[in-house]
Amino acid sequence: MRKNKRRKKRLRAVLILLIILFILAGLGGMLYVSHRDKVEKEQRREAALAALDSIPEVTATPAATATPVPTATPTPSLTPVPTILPAFEPENYQGIWYSEDGLTTIDIYDISLKSVSFTYKRVNGKDPSMTAEADVTAEVAGNATQFRFKDSEGNKAKGEFVFDKSGELYVKVKTYERGDGSLTYPKIPKKMLPIMKATKVPMNRNPTAKAVKILLMKIQKNMRFPTEKKKPIIQNDQKK
Repeated sequence: MRKNKRRKKRLRAVLILLIILFILAGLGGMLYVSHRDKVEKEQRREAALAALDSIPEVTATPAATATPVPTATPTPSLTPVPTILPAFEPENYQGIWYSEDGLTTIDIYDISLKSVSFTYKRVNGKDPSMTAEADVTAEVAGNATQFRFKDSEGNKAKGEFVFDKSGELYVKVKTYERGDGSLTYPKIPKKMLPIMKATKVPMNRNPTAKAVKILLMKIQKNMRFPTEKKKPIIQNDQKK
């Protein structure tokens, strides 16, 4: 029993010594590695300094300075200021315009490069007494305008004008919400015709165009009436 106890004590002592030696060996290795790194860094630094010292110094030679030569400054010439032409002539579009189907009339009563005001009238193709009317004012941008309106029948529509430089007015109007019980609503899918081209409007479908034609006939009759009345007066003078 005593021998066993002694052996155990010796083994413990040996293990403790081995552990201490292992720890010391580890610390020594770490110290060695750090010392080696420091020495290598120092060697690299000394080598870099030596390389810099070995580079010969270059003395800069003074460069020849050019004597300034006076240059003639050109006098600025007056350049013409470009004038911006208007996108269109507003007065060319003021008046009454008819659609190709003869059912729509647009009366442009006020127009400028900034805004346009007009009345819109749509006649029912089956019953001319049924109409839808609206008074619209919209802003003009360039040579075009976009607008929205609500007519007398409660229809809600949107459209656009394009004032072409050739003098033609292009119009597109579409109803996006029909009024309750409305049988007449805005619709213009194609180009408009001006009042000066009223002969191209179908007279049998447009009561407004009929009225214009009758009025023109009356004006022509009134112009002929004075010339026919002067003839007997001249004959009476000759008899005398």
